[in-house]
Amino acid sequence: MNNLIALNVEHQKLIDRLDQLDFVDPFSKHYYEEMKAIEKEILRLKTGTVFKAVEKRNLSLNIHTSNHELDLIIESMKLLCANNAQNADQMETKIFSNINSYDFKAMNIKIRAKVDFLDLYFEITKPSTRHDIKKFLTEKTGIRHYIKESLNGYVIRLHDMNSLKLLNERLRCLDHFGLLYQSMKIVELEVALDFYGYKHLGLATALLKSLRVPSTANNFRVFKTQTGVFIPIPVNPIVLHRKLKDGFNIGINHRLADEYWHIYQKQTDQNGTPLKESEWRIRAEKNIKAPVLTRLNNSFSNIRQLLLESFKGLRFTHLKAEASSHLVDVYMNKIDVYGMEKEPYLDSHRNWRKLIPDIEMNAELNRLVVNAVCNLAKNFKHYS
Repeated sequence: MNNLIALNVEHQKLIDRLDQLDFVDPFSKHYYEEMKAIEKEILRLKTGTVFKAVEKRNLSLNIHTSNHELDLIIESMKLLCANNAQNADQMETKIFSNINSYDFKAMNIKIRAKVDFLDLYFEITKPSTRHDIKKFLTEKTGIRHYIKESLNGYVIRLHDMNSLKLLNERLRCLDHFGLLYQSMKIVELEVALDFYGYKHLGLATALLKSLRVPSTANNFRVFKTQTGVFIPIPVNPIVLHRKLKDGFNIGINHRLADEYWHIYQKQTDQNGTPLKESEWRIRAEKNIKAPVLTRLNNSFSNIRQLLLESFKGLRFTHLKAEASSHLVDVYMNKIDVYGMEKEPYLDSHRNWRKLIPDIEMNAELNRLVVNAVCNLAKNFKHYS
């Protein structure tokens, strides 16, 4: 009973220490020293009971070892192995959650640029209802389309249109209703980067930490299926990794905002059908709504340029090689969007910057991203 009371007291002390960290600068040296100390205490409390039992009895393995003593020895060895394995797994997660750990070419991680979906506004000359159009398209393509009425026409959502050829094939179905091609405008667009051949789910975290986003970005969260519940992104990479394994997604900005980012492990297609494991990938998406697209000229004939501009919102940063050891430690152990822009300032070389001093653009990764985007844009080259 006394041991139980002592343990409860120690647990409460740890909780109090964690609570106190809410008032400490998370970038300070004290914050990380205290976090590491608390982690060690938690590990000690987990394993202390069994190890103390073994030490107290000074157990050794011989022909006279009782079954009870043997069980204690085996249990202590299991705990030791489990703790070593757990520590190794956690270190591996932290390493793979750091974009500086990646050589994408050497690791054979392939990057593909995709159009997840686009919402196209169009008008027709033949008197028809939304139901008429949906029914006709389903009969012709075997695909159910989302269509809604809008202004003087309709908006249709088209998934996985990764070439002008595919788009034109689908749009030809609308000629049945007298499609007015000059009326077509892209009113929502979601572009994606797919990372195939990834070795660890930590890549999703690494992309989050390195993604360049504007200073106005907010609503950093993880989410699953439940709506209306805000869950902030965990600070600890181990905790975030567990959530990602459990099917959580990462979101930046509200999903109805003019710009919205989304990072997750893609294991199903748009209909929820499981993909083959070889087709699993880490996906980083950017969704752009009409107000932004209109400023870029959202006419359908400008689709290629729209894609090139939209993918500029999926660029990545990393730590500078000369970053301080303290910041290297912070970057490894704390989740944050380190690529978030700040108010412009003059650096030591009198150059205007928006990134914090020890963060720079990730030239190698961004080169691979640009190559992937250019390969996609070739499929739309008739509209330049």
